[in-house]
Amino acid sequence: MDLVEKKLTNKRIYTGKILNLDVETVQLPNKQTSTREIVHHHGAVGVIAFIDHKLLLVKQWREPMQCLTLEIPAGKVEPNCQDLQAEALRELNEETGYTGSSLQRVTGFYSTPGFSDEYITLFQVSDVMPVQHKLPLDEDEFVTTELLTLEQANEQVKSGLICDAKTIWTLLFWQQFEGKK
Repeated sequence: MDLVEKKLTNKRIYTGKILNLDVETVQLPNKQTSTREIVHHHGAVGVIAFIDHKLLLVKQWREPMQCLTLEIPAGKVEPNCQDLQAEALRELNEETGYTGSSLQRVTGFYSTPGFSDEYITLFQVSDVMPVQHKLPLDEDEFVTTELLTLEQANEQVKSGLICDAKTIWTLLFWQQFEGKK
């Protein structure tokens, strides 16, 4: 069976600063039609940074969930971004005041493919050190930093403070890495 859906119509119903929302009519594989609400996003980067065998995290309020979260440093990429590594280092600097000597791409994934095309690229930074010139946070961004061991981070997953996919994926990556030592 061919599972591909055919787009019949597309209507942009919202254009925003960080996302756009389209409503599409699609033809399903059984030739029936359906509606898809699709969030278009420029993408994001996340940074896995360790200091003294502890993971660098940011604590911030997340309005959609109405709670504080602990997450790896991350942020949206600018439209038409050509250098994801530079974006990742910028986010790391802005949110934490740290930088590193080099970045290595670890993975990338779609955050919520059922309704969004947001793609998050995760990098691991080497030789983490304080920056000499800290960049300012976005005017509507307020964060604090924390350093956690793997055990402490896993406890924060259980408590619900770490609850986003990119950070939980990072912890799984860290556990796999630790298991190979």
